[in-house]
Amino acid sequence: MFGISHQKAGLNWAGRYKGWSRERALANAWRAWTQRKRKGSGFRVQGSGNGNGEHAKWRRITGITEAVEHTLTRKQRRAGLKRLVERIKEFTTENTENTENRQEGKEPTLITPWGVGVEEWAGKDEHSIESLCVNLEISRARLTMLTKEYCGLTVQELADGFKIRRVKRGLVERLREAAQQLWGTPGSYAATKYELEPQMNTDEHKYEKGSGFRVPGIAQKRSRYFRMRPEDYYYEDRASERARRCEELAARMREDFDLEDWAARAGFSSGARLKRACVNVLGRSLRALERALAAEVVRYYLCAEDKVLRQVASGEDSARVARARWAYNESEEPPTAPFLDEWSKAEELARDWLEAMQGAFG
Repeated sequence: MFGISHQKAGLNWAGRYKGWSRERALANAWRAWTQRKRKGSGFRVQGSGNGNGEHAKWRRITGITEAVEHTLTRKQRRAGLKRLVERIKEFTTENTENTENRQEGKEPTLITPWGVGVEEWAGKDEHSIESLCVNLEISRARLTMLTKEYCGLTVQELADGFKIRRVKRGLVERLREAAQQLWGTPGSYAATKYELEPQMNTDEHKYEKGSGFRVPGIAQKRSRYFRMRPEDYYYEDRASERARRCEELAARMREDFDLEDWAARAGFSSGARLKRACVNVLGRSLRALERALAAEVVRYYLCAEDKVLRQVASGEDSARVARARWAYNESEEPPTAPFLDEWSKAEELARDWLEAMQGAFG
């Protein structure tokens, strides 16, 4: 019987009960001490607490204190969380210009030293999530919980979303450079349109300009290995031209493109975070955003080219002017008001957009 008794394991020793009492007393004392520290300071070392103190900074900003936290309505709580999100936005976006200028002026060369001090290369984003937590006197886990309650995003995704404005400037620069490589300045490509002379007799095919490519003797070059012929450009309708040029511009933007380098210049720690920010804020992937903006640039270039064509077609009679008139409205007569080209429509219906595009692309 003694061999299977619990006394053999020592569970009924008198000294063991005293040991349990001492452990319980120490645990209670530690719990009481931490509660007194929490009530006294409101915030301890980052990582050792969650900012539950009554006087924590995030509680003063939101108004969600321990005394009223359980009595707040959903509307009152969201109003407080909105103030917290605004504070995160201010902290994330402050001194943005100084940070960007410092990064742009630090290009590595063969004659300059690399990585002399930690301030020269570390911490490209001066407003980290950890420094934000220290500023708000709250742990990262609790701050993420509050931001998810308000908008369904983590605090890192929220901070990255506030940086998305830097992406716009980089995209505009890439679009401007790619468009100028393809078609020059806005409007200059119009000269190519009326200087093209197709080397074929179109009368035998009974073909009209703008009706598409599906006619005998006129083959469209769909392959990237073969260039389009002059007659392909000349007889191309506006819809086909718009689609082709959008594809050309999007493809040119992707040539020799380094996503990680571009993301670092925009203030993101990785290309994946930049892509995620585009989806969260703009509702589109980065590639879809590039295609949409390329279509907008092509629309502006077509407007500018129509304006140049109209100006050339309104000149005195000459072979050049005659070709411009035919390219503009398929007529030998000079254009007369009211004009129905893309530039005139944009001036009438989208003047603000036209002025903004002129400022960005010339």
